[in-house]
Amino acid sequence: MKKIALHIASRLLIVALPLTALYFFAQMAFEENRRKEHPTDAGLGIAILLALLLIVLFIGFLSDALYRMYKKDYAIALTNLPFLLLFSIPILYISCKMGTYCEDCFCDWFVKLFA
Repeated sequence: MKKIALHIASRLLIVALPLTALYFFAQMAFEENRRKEHPTDAGLGIAILLALLLIVLFIGFLSDALYRMYKKDYAIALTNLPFLLLFSIPILYISCKMGTYCEDCFCDWFVKLFA
């Protein structure tokens, strides 16, 4: 039980550090954007960075889950599942909002569900 709690805490730290860094970077970018004479769309860049960060985290957690399943450590592999589900929601949402290749019925349903 202690081993699983340690893995959950380490996964929370792995997620919290890059997201906190992105938050402070976004705050600095927005402040600099407000000072400009002709402000640009800094929010779109931050959204793209967030999507890339979540995709990298998703791939990392998925590879860790597959590795843990290969090593037959199923209890620790299951600790990756909530993170994978939480990462997939914003990735799909940003993909539906920015992508043109999506089927209209899935994206309409998904955006209405979470917007």
